[in-house]
Amino acid sequence: MLKRTITAELIKKFNELLIKILEYKKNKNYDEALDSIDTAFKDMFRLSLKFFNSFSVENLMEMVKINGTVNTDKCIIVAKLLEEEGNILETQNKLDYSFYIHQKSLHLFLNAYLGKTDDCKLEIYFSDIDSIINKISQYKLTHELQNQIINYYTSCHKYDKAEDMVYEILQENNYSTEFLKYSIEFYKNLLLKDDSELSAGNLPRQEILDSLSSLTSRLQSSGNI
Repeated sequence: MLKRTITAELIKKFNELLIKILEYKKNKNYDEALDSIDTAFKDMFRLSLKFFNSFSVENLMEMVKINGTVNTDKCIIVAKLLEEEGNILETQNKLDYSFYIHQKSLHLFLNAYLGKTDDCKLEIYFSDIDSIINKISQYKLTHELQNQIINYYTSCHKYDKAEDMVYEILQENNYSTEFLKYSIEFYKNLLLKDDSELSAGNLPRQEILDSLSSLTSRLQSSGNI
């Protein structure tokens, strides 16, 4: 089951199975690729793809824990296999189902990235995160996932992209008091960083101060400070 410890042998098996999946996909043998994803789940975790598709994000996060702590490599393996399934479904024009699977994959990837440990062996796959975000950005996302994306962008110093997501949240929620306060807190946290770091993240301090002033005034006008 998923509770067993990730070993070098298991990671080797995952990489071998992934090569086979990508080869099938490259040759447009999509059914074979999906069968291989199913086989990968069964071989590595003794559960089928159907089970993983049916689990909630919360269930999946529980399953990749060892002694109550998320195992980063397990999380990445499940995220990557689901990502490849989502990619195939997208190619087959099953867009709603593809979004559903990609959203789960992204949740797992972001949890793994934000909680990564020094002994992570599969961090190379974190490079897929931006691509998945781009794929699902046309859909309405939960605030939980949006918040994860903001934390991810902030963690990798893409402050301008984090700000874009903050304003997307504000617009979706009609600048409600709750999300005005959320956004103000976001900018206050950014002000704790060095000027050089902020500029490198394409969000200079003055822009942050201007946005903070504007949002604070809007909150004061609402009378809900």
